Amino acid sequence: MAQQPTPSFQQVVCNAPAVRDAFADYPALRPWWSIILLLHGKPRNPQMAHEARVRCIADGFGFYAWLYRLLSMVFLALAGLLALLQGMGSTEVSAYWCGASALGSLYLWIVSGLGYYGARAYRQELPQSVSLLVSFLVMIVAFLSLFVAALSVVAQQQGWVNSALNLASLGALFVFGVGSYLIEIIYLVAEGQPETIN
Repeated sequence: MAQQPTPSFQQVVCNAPAVRDAFADYPALRPWWSIILLLHGKPRNPQMAHEARVRCIADGFGFYAWLYRLLSMVFLALAGLLALLQGMGSTEVSAYWCGASALGSLYLWIVSGLGYYGARAYRQELPQSVSLLVSFLVMIVAFLSLFVAALSVVAQQQGWVNSALNLASLGALFVFGVGSYLIEIIYLVAEGQPETIN
């Protein structure tokens, strides 16, 4: 008999009944939530041992932490590049954008550290793991919302795209980006501490 493939982080999280039924009683969000879940893969019922499930969830959040640590380094490199261009006399670069990039880098470095710490705590089944990981996700959602909104304003002011496309892109990023992180937040809140998950 062929061995079943190991379920992914998204399959484990999206299959939790509390996640699938999160907005079942709220008709205004039910279609949106169905689309969010559909975008995250076909539902499965992954049968996993407790230790494997905890490890899978911890690894998923560890990956998120690594991803945002990498992004913090991209923002730091951008801040350096902008400072170099400004130092060379570029009139297109202001100290504001250098500083904003450096602040974004610092913020993401600290938040990704919280993600690493939360993932490690979840793997060790420590009681504070859920609050650490929920805080990590909320801080990432806040950053991404601010970044996307700022990018949209700059694109509009610079005339990079027309207003309809800009607003459609902004709406899609908010609607689907926030929804993607909401899956993990609902999972953490509903499933509780790692020692209580099935």
